[in-house]
Amino acid sequence: MNSDWYAVYVALRNVYCDNSYSNLAINEALKEYKVSSQGFVRVMSKGVIRDTILLDYNIDRLAKNGIKGIKKKHLIILRMGMYAMAKMDSVPAYAAVNEAVSLAEKISPTIKGFINGMLRAFEREGSIILVPDTDDELRLLSYRYSFPYHLVRFIFKQYGKEAIEGIIKGLYDIPELNIRVNSFTSNRDDLKKYLVDRGITVRDNPLARNGIIIENGSVVNIPEFKSGMFTVQSTSSLRSVEVLNPKPGDNVLDMCAAPGGKSTAMAEMMNDTGFILACDIHDHRVRLIKELSKRLGLSSIKTKVMDATLYNESLCERFDKVLADVPCSGLGIIAGKPELKLHVDLNELPSLYEIQYSILKNAFYYLKTGGELLYSTCTINKRENEHIVSRLCDSFENSSIVEYNSILPYNKQVGFYYCKIKKCSNL
Repeated sequence: MNSDWYAVYVALRNVYCDNSYSNLAINEALKEYKVSSQGFVRVMSKGVIRDTILLDYNIDRLAKNGIKGIKKKHLIILRMGMYAMAKMDSVPAYAAVNEAVSLAEKISPTIKGFINGMLRAFEREGSIILVPDTDDELRLLSYRYSFPYHLVRFIFKQYGKEAIEGIIKGLYDIPELNIRVNSFTSNRDDLKKYLVDRGITVRDNPLARNGIIIENGSVVNIPEFKSGMFTVQSTSSLRSVEVLNPKPGDNVLDMCAAPGGKSTAMAEMMNDTGFILACDIHDHRVRLIKELSKRLGLSSIKTKVMDATLYNESLCERFDKVLADVPCSGLGIIAGKPELKLHVDLNELPSLYEIQYSILKNAFYYLKTGGELLYSTCTINKRENEHIVSRLCDSFENSSIVEYNSILPYNKQVGFYYCKIKKCSNL
């Protein structure tokens, strides 16, 4: 049995059965098993998760008794086999069937005949993942882009008919990989030369002054990454930090900072002078901030374990800039973390809204008069974005919106929202 397939199976089992995040599950599987191609494991794992709903429709129609009687671990193998046959040009159909059957023999030998029969039937149809015929346009989008129907309707109600397909397609398409140049130690032109010399295809990111788009090649384990010349950060996230634009010598608070991408971006913009207090509620996540700061050679960032929803009087009116990148539903980053669409519970969102407002309100208290804060999320849900900001402005007359942007997931960008708010003198 191919170890690459088994690593994919283990990663998917952790995602489907234990609600693990795909990136963590994949990385753990790659550490545990010796594979011949990490790229294959990553592409197949993410692809199966991304197409889960449509794959399950096809499994349901081919199975004699439907999908409900199929155990989770057997379902994972079928999804893998179908996905490889339909979507992976590097895997011939016969090879995909053989690998899936071999995997079944290791996981649960009694069902290898069932797996073989299902995949052979799929092969006889041309190994094509069919989309059901329906007059319901929203349900058609749900199947076409393998996106939960209740989330399609939720987004449709906020953005309407003209935008809905573009948004759902954007949340399906694989986003561009952007890296952020460590401007404290390097510059964009020099880093590009190093990357090109390593056979990596790159181009300038026109939307972020310290961004480089990686078009082809792996960058995570190269010496330039390990030495801190750059880190990975989405274009949308980097744009939000550039809008806040902290200056050298500023006192800055990052309230929900882990794993540290925005804190370190601000430190670089400040030439590692001034002071940044980077906080998170969990100690193990605060350690991630410290590790990233160390790799990037930054010393102006201090860390603190803190619950951002609880008011801390010692921080009142201490900061020139405050960043409140709050916990959110993650609806804007589903393209890169497709498991999120399988786990979102709309009934849990109202309690999330209260958490977000509590953090934003505290951020405003911690801001000096004349200072600016940035409220940001990686969701496109207006109730987590515009509605929360409006609630703050209704509560504090000395708040003033400077700039805002709702970045929809078009053109391989992740969905994101940010709003820059100034604290004016009391009237």
